[in-house]
Amino acid sequence: MSEFINNNAARIDSLLQFCLDLIKGKNGKDLIESHQEAIDHLCPNDIIQVVHKLVEEDLPMDDLKIGINKSLNVFHNLIIAHEKPKVDSNHFLGILMQENRALEKRLGEIKPLVKSFNKAETEDDLKKDLGEIHSRIEEFAEFEKHYSRKENIFFPYFENQYPEYKCLGVMWSIHDDIRRLRKELLQALANEQADLKLINKLIGDLFFLKYTIIFREEFLLFPVALNALSSDLWYEMNQQSLEVGFSFIDPPVFTPDQKSKKSKSFLFEGKELDAKQLGNTLLNFDTGLMTLDQAMMLLNHLPVDITMIDENDRVRFFSNPKDRFFTRSKAIIGRTVQNCHPPESVHIVDELLKAFRSGAKDSEPFWIQMQDRFILIQYFALRDDEGNYKGCIEVSQDLTDLKNLEGEKRLME
Repeated sequence: MSEFINNNAARIDSLLQFCLDLIKGKNGKDLIESHQEAIDHLCPNDIIQVVHKLVEEDLPMDDLKIGINKSLNVFHNLIIAHEKPKVDSNHFLGILMQENRALEKRLGEIKPLVKSFNKAETEDDLKKDLGEIHSRIEEFAEFEKHYSRKENIFFPYFENQYPEYKCLGVMWSIHDDIRRLRKELLQALANEQADLKLINKLIGDLFFLKYTIIFREEFLLFPVALNALSSDLWYEMNQQSLEVGFSFIDPPVFTPDQKSKKSKSFLFEGKELDAKQLGNTLLNFDTGLMTLDQAMMLLNHLPVDITMIDENDRVRFFSNPKDRFFTRSKAIIGRTVQNCHPPESVHIVDELLKAFRSGAKDSEPFWIQMQDRFILIQYFALRDDEGNYKGCIEVSQDLTDLKNLEGEKRLME
């Protein structure tokens, strides 16, 4: 019997070497012959672990994504021979799969429109088809909730429970590719002088990546996650999902269980603390005394988002304002700030934290345009009385309306 049937480590090593050599440009046919036994016995868990090891090779992300695509093309028939996870429709994964079916339906409805505009005989027919496609692509903004729940709720839990989690960074990078392609496609479709060659390419690339994510979710990541996470954790993820929302489906109704009847509690230094008791704790801020409940009320009513990380780069706190700019969930508490960002931007995070630690900087502002709003994002180093670095805070604020203020306002409306 082949050594690769029961020897997981040998099989994974062989598959890893296959992928690395494929990325380096070696002959695919020769590589398949050399690693055929390992390929014949692979399972979803092997792929997740191999991608984790590929990420640790510190390859350029674009090269890594291309190499993984080529490898999965070779593995495709063997991967789909494994069953998708079977879960209840209200299971966290079941909800994601329902959203995928709704997305596939909408992708399918666009395909005839693409054929139609490519055969359009009049300018009016062309504009009509392109306008309809533009509306359909705009609707894909709703699917951002699907990706956001994965990035901000599912990914942190998976990282915490499964050591070989770095495939998530590759998937997040593809999410960002989808976001970029959708934006570029909408711009191309809105152009008065339609570039049909560009539009066809962008549609093809966008569809490919959307189907790619669905395949990798349901045949690779979800089967591994289903075995790695407990039912309690799936319950917690569902509860946190309610704040983010759902894509193309009616919001699920979750059956209450005993947890929902319990008072909230927190685990601190191995001790379970009652939230109600904590809320009455009196805090001395030197400039005044407040209970913990009052302090939280104050933070949550400030017109800003606040997130704090400690000196070990782990998220310790975020405020919960009424109008939030960026998705946050309790799942990120304890997560490294590097894992809270897509791989392509982690180097910026590291450079800033290095500057804070060294004392080269105490603050750094950024500003972006997001959904027609002007958002200021400021970072401030936290230091104790001796000047030791203790972490930093991110403060985000919508300045759109403030930028337009002029003159004076001295009376209450």
